Amino acid sequence: MLKLFQQRLAQGTSGSTEWIEQTLRAALLEDGRRLLEGLLAQGPAPVPSPQPGQRVYPGRRGEVVSLFGPLTLRRDYYHPPGPAGGFPLDQALGLIGGFTPGAARLLTRTAAQLPYLESSAQVRELAGLTVDPSQIQRLVQLLGPGAPAAAVPQFYVSVDGTGVPMVRPELTGRKGRGPDGQAKTREVKLAALFTQRTTDAEGHPVRDPDSTTYLGSFAASDDFGLAVRAAAVRRGLAQADTVIYLGDGAAWVWEVARTCFPQAVQILDYYHASEHVGALAKAVYADAGCAQNWAVRWRALLYDSELEVLLAEARATTDAPLSEAAQGELAYLERNRERMDYRRYRQAGWFIGSGVVEAGCKRVIGQRLKESGRFWTEAGATAVLSLRCALLSAHGWDQLWSQPWQQAA
Repeated sequence: MLKLFQQRLAQGTSGSTEWIEQTLRAALLEDGRRLLEGLLAQGPAPVPSPQPGQRVYPGRRGEVVSLFGPLTLRRDYYHPPGPAGGFPLDQALGLIGGFTPGAARLLTRTAAQLPYLESSAQVRELAGLTVDPSQIQRLVQLLGPGAPAAAVPQFYVSVDGTGVPMVRPELTGRKGRGPDGQAKTREVKLAALFTQRTTDAEGHPVRDPDSTTYLGSFAASDDFGLAVRAAAVRRGLAQADTVIYLGDGAAWVWEVARTCFPQAVQILDYYHASEHVGALAKAVYADAGCAQNWAVRWRALLYDSELEVLLAEARATTDAPLSEAAQGELAYLERNRERMDYRRYRQAGWFIGSGVVEAGCKRVIGQRLKESGRFWTEAGATAVLSLRCALLSAHGWDQLWSQPWQQAA
């Protein structure tokens, strides 16, 4: 073999060097595969005895995917499976759905970032591992994130939602906003939990590095709120000096705040509120230039917590009744007045915008689940979303793999 390599090198082409690299890698992987297969065949000591009523089928042959390639193992199968049934040897070895822990970690990391077909091609190119995309999909659906973390004094909860394109059966009976009234997407809710201890030299808040945890779900708002609260408790919600809840104007966002975070300071995203102020100016003044000037003034008043002045000026612009659109915007501001004390929030050094969760919707959800031409089932999208939340949360990926996979699932 060495002479063959030397002959190839003597040809002096880059293709020869690549051929040597690929051949050596294949040989080393094969040696590792045989060694690992032999070690796992010995198994840990000893597997449990059958439970009453169980039958044992000895020596069942099966294939397990490892970092070195497929392994062939023979192990006893206990029927009915139950808590102590199935393949006890698999559990003792830490196998995950027909994959070794190392292979499972590699494959789920790529699947959290790429479509299954591209994920399969990536691991084949980079790791020399051939795995069918459908196998990767099944593995993803076995796993879910775990994200415990330490408590901190100042704690933020921010929630938002975005649409994900779904296969047609998932949209049956759902109304859409398009001209045909047919839904094209379903809403995924996303929560971003993060902390903030300091401000910069100008008094602007600074998010703590590596402190953001994401949680995403198709669940109804009631169930989602409970899940977000549970995640927040694991992050140290109960020990926080101040809990701040940031959101936009959606009704379900504030219902989650009311039912699950009653102790939190509720803050309406300033940029969302300022959009409504701009819409109010356009509804009050027909002239575009005039509306723009008043919008600038009213946004400044909003920023300085002068909401009463803003409302009084908007109502005093004309003797004629305000339009329906103007009345709607005024009602919106009145409804959220307790969430718009922006001067106080800024003086306390708090965030007044929900940019963290909005960016999360684009990065966590959009970059993987909203790719052009892709349509999802709820189960498939949820599985990928769970892994992406773990991958993009601070320390989430390491925490996922630091515990037995049965607990993470």
